[in-house]
Amino acid sequence: MKKVFSFLIGIGFYISLFTWSGLSIEPMPVSYRFEPKPSRPLATYGTPSRDPKISVRASGALYLLAVSGNHGNSQLGLAISHDGGDSFAPPTLISRKGSRISSHGENSPTFSFGNGIEAYALWEERTGEGLGTELLFSKSPAFGHRWLPPIRVTDKATPSTNAFSSMTVSPRGHIYVVWLDGRDRDQGPPGTSSVYLAKSTDGGKSFEKNTAVVHGVCPCCRPTVLADRKGLVHVSWRHVYPGNIRDMAVATSQDAGKTFGSPVRVAFDNWKINGCPHAGASMVRRGNRLWISWYSDGDGSNPGVRVSYSDDSGYNFSDPILVSREILDANHPSFALADDGRILIAFQGRDPVAKGGWSPTSPYIVEINDSGQISQPILVPGHQKSVSYPVVVGGSLGRLAVAWSEKDTKGQPQIWLARGRRDAQK
Repeated sequence: MKKVFSFLIGIGFYISLFTWSGLSIEPMPVSYRFEPKPSRPLATYGTPSRDPKISVRASGALYLLAVSGNHGNSQLGLAISHDGGDSFAPPTLISRKGSRISSHGENSPTFSFGNGIEAYALWEERTGEGLGTELLFSKSPAFGHRWLPPIRVTDKATPSTNAFSSMTVSPRGHIYVVWLDGRDRDQGPPGTSSVYLAKSTDGGKSFEKNTAVVHGVCPCCRPTVLADRKGLVHVSWRHVYPGNIRDMAVATSQDAGKTFGSPVRVAFDNWKINGCPHAGASMVRRGNRLWISWYSDGDGSNPGVRVSYSDDSGYNFSDPILVSREILDANHPSFALADDGRILIAFQGRDPVAKGGWSPTSPYIVEINDSGQISQPILVPGHQKSVSYPVVVGGSLGRLAVAWSEKDTKGQPQIWLARGRRDAQK
């Protein structure tokens, strides 16, 4: 498929329209104004914090899920801001006192709202039994202000690894959880893992029998799950193809997660790597279009963050676009669907010019509008050291917030938060 790119030179940031079935080009400027200095919303509480997840309600309240404490004594909590992020209340504890949260990189807790006042959290907790962990889930019946005792998601009798989990809530209120599970080591090539799924139809009171989605997957690349109004459930993962090729795949269920169709290879990046790159995909749906973003080195000539979409429920995908453009070491994309319809991607990367391409990693965002226009990467300013695993949330009227982990002057991780507004188009 032939694509033509046109770049408008001037002040600000610009978007080029990629028409998958033709050669249409329509430049359009877009820029964001960020607050002068990002904040450290949890630093006042005196403990390290890391691995943020953020969400926003229609009221404008910001919700910040965070792991606090050191790795030997870590807790999971939710901090809430009712003034748009100016200040946050002390985190409400979700995990049990004395627990040890297993959280590192993309293997970190997740958070989601239900269709009413419910909120849900999912995380892994060390058991002290070798490499075994428990995959735990908790529900808040009151907007995250109070949390019920956690329940176990997995149903296996013999402990094994449970890692790199993610969660989604369907428009019907069903909760879907996917993770990498080590119970089926003999079902795939050596060094691979399996993707498992569990579903709750009673608002998180219990989970149904675990279902194996696929075997032979990359053992440290986070799978993701998405469910739509039609009852379709999409699961993505990085598959290990013959020759140690590790490319993204998606499987779709037409029966609400009971069974899955054959995996679809999203793109033929042909990334050959003898090991796991610790880089999963992110998915979002707007209307009938399913978007997916991921990182790949490809053949070495075009490394970076990619996006693709499917208009037929995940059975065929468009040619991928390199949305990180010239940004170096771009990785770990995270999607968000804003209240006003914008699709946002956050990722980390290095400025290609500063310090010869070796400046600290920075947070960037990319915007995709409802016409499929994709912006240039937009720098989120204000960080001091290298950032890790940025996430983004979008509100109404062009608002957004970006959170990430960054070490302080004492070498301890802290969560940083930067807020911005989209400039009006002229």
